[in-house]
Amino acid sequence: MKISNVILFFILINNFLFGQNIGNWKIYSDLKTINSISLDNNIIWASTSGGVFNYNLTDSSFKTFSKANGLNSQNASSITIVNSKNIWIGFGEGFINVINTNDNTINKIVDIYNTNKSKKQINDFFVSGDSILVSIDFGLSIINSKTYSLIDSYLKFGSFSSESKVVSAIKNKNIIYVLTESGVAVQKTGASNLAAPESWTNYFFGIQIPALSATKMITYNNEIYLASSNGIIKFTNGSWQSILLNTTKIKDLLFVNNELFFITDNIFYKYSNNTIQKIYENNNLIFNRIIFSNQKFYIASSDGILEYNNNRIKQIIPNGPASNSFLNLSISPNGDLWVATGKDVTGKGFYKYDGDKWFTFNTKSISNLPSNAIYNIFVGKDSSVYLATWGFGAGVYKKNILTIYNTTNSGMVGIPANDKFLVISDIKQDSKGNVWFVNPLSAAGKPLSVLTSQNKWFHYSFNNPSISTSEFLDKMVIDQYDTKWFFAIQGNRGLYYFNEKGTFENLTDDLQGFIGKSDGLSSDIISSLAIDKRGSLWIGTNVGVNVISDPQKPKATLTSLVGLAVRNQNVNCIAVDPINQKWIGTNNGVFVLSSDGYQLIQYYNTKNSPLPDNNITSITFNPLNGKVFIGTDYGLAELETEFLEPKESFSDLLIYPNPFVIGDKEKNIVTIDGLIARSKLKITKVNGELIKEYNSPGGRIAFWDGKDENGNYVSSGVYFIIAYDEEANSVKTSKIAVIRK
Repeated sequence: MKISNVILFFILINNFLFGQNIGNWKIYSDLKTINSISLDNNIIWASTSGGVFNYNLTDSSFKTFSKANGLNSQNASSITIVNSKNIWIGFGEGFINVINTNDNTINKIVDIYNTNKSKKQINDFFVSGDSILVSIDFGLSIINSKTYSLIDSYLKFGSFSSESKVVSAIKNKNIIYVLTESGVAVQKTGASNLAAPESWTNYFFGIQIPALSATKMITYNNEIYLASSNGIIKFTNGSWQSILLNTTKIKDLLFVNNELFFITDNIFYKYSNNTIQKIYENNNLIFNRIIFSNQKFYIASSDGILEYNNNRIKQIIPNGPASNSFLNLSISPNGDLWVATGKDVTGKGFYKYDGDKWFTFNTKSISNLPSNAIYNIFVGKDSSVYLATWGFGAGVYKKNILTIYNTTNSGMVGIPANDKFLVISDIKQDSKGNVWFVNPLSAAGKPLSVLTSQNKWFHYSFNNPSISTSEFLDKMVIDQYDTKWFFAIQGNRGLYYFNEKGTFENLTDDLQGFIGKSDGLSSDIISSLAIDKRGSLWIGTNVGVNVISDPQKPKATLTSLVGLAVRNQNVNCIAVDPINQKWIGTNNGVFVLSSDGYQLIQYYNTKNSPLPDNNITSITFNPLNGKVFIGTDYGLAELETEFLEPKESFSDLLIYPNPFVIGDKEKNIVTIDGLIARSKLKITKVNGELIKEYNSPGGRIAFWDGKDENGNYVSSGVYFIIAYDEEANSVKTSKIAVIRK
């Protein structure tokens, strides 16, 4: 085979693999808050508020599991290992998933989820032969570990309140012990109908049990122990006795070689020979669970798994975002994703995802970053990262150097109550490279500022209408005419716009305006703005979307007739993809609308897709690779689409699969990659006979289903695929072999 043929084959295979990724989901979430851990065969498994991961102690490798891998939920609350191969995972919504590590299949148990209870979290598992005792927010269920069938459920334990939360349950000498929020219920000897309340003996917290609550119950040498709010308590001769630290809250405990080990919120203890020894303390973390294996202890904490080995601590946590806060997103020119995390104490700094790894930037990693409260983020044309902080001005992060603009060096003034507290709600760059800042509560009454490309500052007030310090101005977009659009979320709510007409010092030619409900807006509760590929302004409100088709005639071209699919939906965010489709994030998932907004193309929610949550907080699109990023409170979803930025000019068309086998279900469509904007396509026979002619969707990729104009599959043979622009001035041709089975 010639070298050129080898290269061509490699290109085709690579692009075929890329084509197969279209429609694939990934989820990135905070995996450091560990709720529960379990270990077997040198692999430690962890359930977290952002999904599940395992860590191989032999090769230090990680595997993560999320809704994108087939789990029912991201919010994993408990985990255990059964027979060394089945990983039982409980979730906050009541789902139970069982991962079979032999074949990576997932069995889903939905009996608890399908109940009509309002709280269904799975709190703990206990393995007893072929039965699994499942502790739930409303009771106890027993499930067969082989058939995954529900054996029975118990909702009333003696005189405890019906449907009491069960924290933990164990079985010892064929007697079931149930730890609830009210106390411990113990199965009476000989009782067989456990659904009957009289089958249980009750021990109430604060009465028979010298504690107010407990977080864990274990059995050791046929004796029962509690990790309680008032130390460690032992069940002896029918009564509960405090044995250690009766004024200390204990989170978990275990016995190793007849020695007792236990944890509080942040201290790891050992009790041996009547002596308590403090082994490890970390006041910056919260400890949740502890296990032991191969002479090492593993602590589930609020910042990953801590491996304790002979006074040495190792943190175990997979790479990922440091929190599940994805408040605002921005894509850099090279395709990196940047994330703003929140205001006030919810802010965790800002993140970068380069397609392979996550990087966290905060006050610990950047010495002059004044706060982790990064409210908004924008990446400029030169890859400068602009940071809108909550109270500390604006930052520009470029080439690992951070420059801060605050009330001392920008001329911007903070809020009326404290003019040094400078809130910036958004930052954007206009077509000439000038950077605009929204200062929503300016005590000086100048909520819009600009840093020009000549490094000069100008600040603007509004008088048409006036904008007072009671108006909180939020998100901003800049259209093709360099008009700045933003909206108020308090005070005189509605849509504002401003254009300085390129003369920063001349205020007489400034264009200012306001659009409210009286002008045709469906609602003045606005949440998002977007400029589409045609220059139209899309406005997201709490009752759907409005569109201004011509921003130079805003009131005359305002309409509410588009987006019927999202009418009465609370719109949180809008993104425009490379073929001008609108991705609209709502409280009920993501709606994908056609370029004109009249047709619903797709709808994603937690039931029909791996979306972590239906409440969508942010959306952005990477035009370089067609990936859409969708922010939720339970993780960031990534979906690979075929919507890529079109090429500026034709080069080579990449056609795959080639040959195209009609009847092969896995390859039932041909991908045509390498198109320019608004390409037209022809499929012809070798003799020039036209088979089909159609328009591309508008981006870099189009498809052919192997059919002619009449909807019939073509015969086996060689065909030409011809791509050309609207004027037919630029043409590109490629061949494809078709095989009919």
